[in-house]
Amino acid sequence: MISASKFLEMKNDQFKGDKMEKLIEKKKREMEKMQEAAAKRRKEIEKKEIALLKKENDAERSRIASEKLQLNWIKWNITCLGLGFTAYKFYYARLENHQSPIGHYITGQEIGMFLIALGFVTLALATIQHKRKIEQLKLLMPTMHYSLSLRLSYVILVFSVLVFLVVILRT
Repeated sequence: MISASKFLEMKNDQFKGDKMEKLIEKKKREMEKMQEAAAKRRKEIEKKEIALLKKENDAERSRIASEKLQLNWIKWNITCLGLGFTAYKFYYARLENHQSPIGHYITGQEIGMFLIALGFVTLALATIQHKRKIEQLKLLMPTMHYSLSLRLSYVILVFSVLVFLVVILRT
């Protein structure tokens, strides 16, 4: 038979064992909770990263659309310059050949100057709008490259002024 002290010792060991099992179970539950919390944090970080990428992608699409629009305004300006200069040259050629102007009230020279001025004004306004849009996009995407169409707009605006001056001073 088992002696009383041995029995108490076994009971005490069993109690310690139950206590240890309970502690182990408690630690397992705590570990599971920590793993769940870590997984939840990883998912939140992934969502934030995806949202940031989407925001950058939207900003890039907006930048591309703005660049295309500005290039279309440049195309419009060049068309106005070409038509205006052609109208002026047509008027000037008729005068050089000692022919009468086509219109009595509005001459080719006036139409030419109007078209050149219209092209300049519209491109100037479009350039101001484009510059503001690019500045707003720069706040969203600090790594954004400079706007090539903005630089081209400046060059075309200077060219427009020179063409307008040629038309005025040649009269």
